[in-house]
Amino acid sequence: MLDTNVLLVASAGDPSSPFKDSPHVPLAEQRAVLAWLREFRRDRSRLLVLDSQREVMREYKKQLGKNDYGYQVVIEKLQTARFHRIQLDEGGAAQLPEPLRTEVKDRSDRKFVAVALADAGASSLVNACDTDWYDCEAALMQAGINVEQLIDGWCRAKHAEKHGK
Repeated sequence: MLDTNVLLVASAGDPSSPFKDSPHVPLAEQRAVLAWLREFRRDRSRLLVLDSQREVMREYKKQLGKNDYGYQVVIEKLQTARFHRIQLDEGGAAQLPEPLRTEVKDRSDRKFVAVALADAGASSLVNACDTDWYDCEAALMQAGINVEQLIDGWCRAKHAEKHGK
């Protein structure tokens, strides 16, 4: 399960990328994320996991250009992707059981969690630069969801800075 930020950071070299020329994620970290995504792309045993309602794909399409590297990886991986049905609430956010419903504050992130839950521990949720995943880390672990932090040191430091630690 790839958080959209993984695809955005890896695509940062593309002129239409939202991260183009942005100091948001330093170049060394961008390159680490790109290297991870390149390896994910090459490894045919590693599958993309999505929701059958296409909520995740809608977000990818909204955030990425068709020529962005991350989007190209998604399109290639669609051929072998694993799909799960998730339940959506009246506002269109994925429904989660407690304590995840309370702990995952960003409603747009809930679809990633719902897909990871539906995949029953067969995949990890992959993050590059979203510090919010640290806020619900304990609840995710308790639910059996592993969050693979691609640039953990940088992201944890940003999380600590954000929370004044």
